Order: sequence, then structure tokens, then C-alpha cells
Amino acid sequence: QLNNVDENLYAISLCSVDGQIYNLGDTDYHFCVQSCSKPITYLIGCDLDSPDQIHNFVGTEPSGRNFNELCLNEYNIPHNPLINSGAIMCASLIDYKNSLANRFDKIIKYWSKLAGNTKINFSTSVYLSERASADRNNCLAYMMQESNAFQNGINKEKYGRIWGSDDLNNTLDFYFQCCSIEITSTQASIIASTLANGGICPLTNERIF
Repeated sequence: QLNNVDENLYAISLCSVDGQIYNLGDTDYHFCVQSCSKPITYLIGCDLDSPDQIHNFVGTEPSGRNFNELCLNEYNIPHNPLINSGAIMCASLIDYKNSLANRFDKIIKYWSKLAGNTKINFSTSVYLSERASADRNNCLAYMMQESNAFQNGINKEKYGRIWGSDDLNNTLDFYFQCCSIEITSTQASIIASTLANGGICPLTNERIF
């Protein structure tokens, strides 16, 4: 799917923490966020629940390995939220008792608020492509399931959760959907500025995180 993107597209956008925006190039084109979704997914998980809950199931240290390597830390959980296994785990924790549709709707609302209440796009073709080429991510998910990482984490008594037979497929679908969000470079700069501004969007003054 990525081969279908025009390689001549190029954009630079800057947004200061007081809301000044500078744009250059193809700043109206919607680019797919892919792995740039990972820190946002992690932050949403922490905001909806708590960092303690999230870090019961995903660590805080670098792995020293490739981002998609089949490995867990000494507690049999992903090393951190920014490698594939950790991002899949964080996605699995977001409002996990709700329906897949409602969970994704919640994600989109967060992204919109981060980007100054602007409209967030979604690429169905990228999502379908992600699903069709998901062997490595499926391996990572099944590795975590085999290790009971989704159910127990580090502290099963305090943070353990019920994990059903359909949850793994739903989690992977949800993760692929998060990676298939599309934003313009202008929106990306506003999101970055919101994070740099302590979680307060400089265009709306709303605290998101």
C-alpha cells in the first residue's frame, strides 16, 4: 500500500506552543500516521486508566532489539510502549470492555482534540493492507498470549483481567486501525505542540493529557 503514495509529496509544518503555525509544501495532504500512533495510544491508555495499570502489562525500558523482534522482558511483558508488542499491548488496554467501534470512536476523538478539534481521516486501504501483511504482528500477539501477558501482567491479583477467545483478533484489528489514521502535517504539528505544551492544545487551550 505504501508504494501507492506519491513519492514527490513533501511537507513541513511547525506549530509553536502559543499556537503560531508555519506551513511549507503539501500540508493539506493526509499522510498515514503508522508507528507515530504508538505514543498517542500509550498516552490515551494512561489517561483512561492509570500509568500503574498500563505498566502492569508493558515495561518502561528499551529492549536493545529491533522494534518488531519476538522477545519479552524478564516479567514476560513487552519492554516498552513504543515497540510493536508494547503498542499492541497498549491498544488492548484502551477501554477493552467496550465494543471495537466505540473504542475506535474514542481514539479518533482524542486525536481530533490533540489537533485542535479538526477532522481526522482514516485510510481503509492501509488498514486492509496492514491486516493482509500482519504475520509478524500476529506472531507477537500470540507470543504474548502464550505467556499470559494480556491476562496477568506483573501483578495478577491487582491488575489481572479476563481475556476471551475473541480478544486477540479484536486487539490486532484495533492496533491496525490506530496505525491507519491519516492526518495532515499541519495537524501533526499541532499534536506535537500539544504534547510539548504539557498536554494542553495551543489552539483551544483544552487540556487533553
